[in-house]
Amino acid sequence: MADAVVDLWVRDTAVGSPSRDDTDVLDEHERERLSRLVDVPSARAYAVLHVLARQQVGALLGRPPESLGFDRTCPDCGRQHGRPVLVDEPGVQVSLSRSGSVVALGLSRSGPLGVDVEHVSGAAFPGFGQVALHPSERDGAVDGATAWVRKEACLKALGVGLRVEPASFVTPRAGEPTQVVPGMPSVTVVDVDAPPGCAAAVALGSEVGRFEVHHH
Repeated sequence: MADAVVDLWVRDTAVGSPSRDDTDVLDEHERERLSRLVDVPSARAYAVLHVLARQQVGALLGRPPESLGFDRTCPDCGRQHGRPVLVDEPGVQVSLSRSGSVVALGLSRSGPLGVDVEHVSGAAFPGFGQVALHPSERDGAVDGATAWVRKEACLKALGVGLRVEPASFVTPRAGEPTQVVPGMPSVTVVDVDAPPGCAAAVALGSEVGRFEVHHH
């Protein structure tokens, strides 16, 4: 039996978009962010992801999606663009990720959670190794996209995001509790299925032994 469970939704939003009735569940902050996205595919992906998050969290808690309150305070600047935290249900962890038209949502009650999805092409730019890979990994033996999503999922689970440089630590092995940031708790990360041309990973910021991912 798994020590921990993560529920995961990964969607390619290239076709279709939420109806106006669906987006009515978004709060003022989400609607304002959505209105600023002039690129139609980006706006569609943002809307699908945030409507999906409200629908699934609402279903989990037995509450209307529009009633959910999220605090997104950035620890650096105090603005509302940080990780989403349920105001009155902090035990339910929510993690969101978006790369082009592909979105991912993770929910868990098993500890601090991080989810990341990335197009493989996003790890192909010149200088990627210096930005994302530890010096010991720059010999070409490490898959760049896999390394990136594992690292970012771990940093999300720890609540530090890219304030810690991904190149400062070695890509953790899948399924093994690892202390990636000195002085912080261990994280366990696993690779998960993603649409063609993408990589994705899920991390929990506690020593869970092994955990189970339920794909929806």
